[in-house]
Amino acid sequence: MKGRVLVIGGTGHTGSYLVPRLVSSGYQVFVYARGTTQPYPYSPLWKRVTFISGNREEDEGKGILQEHIRAVKPDAIVDLIAFEPESAQALLEVLRGSDVHLLVCTTAWVYGKTRIIPTPEDAPRFPENDYARKKVEIEDILFAAWKAGKIRITVIRPTHITGPGKTFVTPFGDHDPGCLQRILNGEEIILLDGGFSTLHHVHPQDVAELFFAALENPRASVGEAFNCGARYAMTFFGLGEFIATSFGKPFRFRSMPLEEYTERFGYPEEAALHVRQGCCVLMQKAWELLGFVPRYTPEGAVLEAMYDLIARGILEVK
Repeated sequence: MKGRVLVIGGTGHTGSYLVPRLVSSGYQVFVYARGTTQPYPYSPLWKRVTFISGNREEDEGKGILQEHIRAVKPDAIVDLIAFEPESAQALLEVLRGSDVHLLVCTTAWVYGKTRIIPTPEDAPRFPENDYARKKVEIEDILFAAWKAGKIRITVIRPTHITGPGKTFVTPFGDHDPGCLQRILNGEEIILLDGGFSTLHHVHPQDVAELFFAALENPRASVGEAFNCGARYAMTFFGLGEFIATSFGKPFRFRSMPLEEYTERFGYPEEAALHVRQGCCVLMQKAWELLGFVPRYTPEGAVLEAMYDLIARGILEVK
């Protein structure tokens, strides 16, 4: 075995691809999860994984997760569900002074409104909501500990994770598949502010592969944060047009300022955040330090997600 890896939250979108990748590469893998989510796509390699069932919030408070970590004695931990600063502090306490490589998933949302296109990892962070602000706190706690020599840390900042098993950010800016169905019906949709803000979809397999590359190259990855997006970003308009033409439909839309939409229909909180924040990250650092190039274009990730939604009966092609 190459080493022992504990994946926290390993049965979700990214873990479904990362865990089999680790097993096939010779790692002994332990997955800590609630056990309520089945990994996808299925792989027989999951039979070689040791599962640890638990509720993170409850287990951290009682010290149970920390005891699991001590019992596993991992060489590396991949934390895919770090949402609270208290979780980072709990990991820091149990790993302080060890050689364990901790790889943590945060988000490209830490940058807030797009100021630099594409956005590099050293751009200022101006988080727009509580989710992103907590991710910034997590990063700050862990990187401060790394600078003090207390922990070995790598951070991955994914963009809009898009692939089988979940909905994705639509051309309207939310996760409502109704927008996608209207496109498939050849019906008109609304593009907020003309649809020229940016979206940066990324397939979960590419997120998993960047985690794997960082794990395999600790000399290059420890102490670093890496963006994780597809090869390039798209506009909301470009996404809508691509979906329509991919299914042989005309792309019908009308532009509407966010303020007018809010006055007429109410404030679309999620869509407004996506449209007015934008997202387009630079992937150069992952290539230069880790030799990582995303396999998927955003169009490829979106098509896989669309076909999955159709196969599950959520969308219908008429």
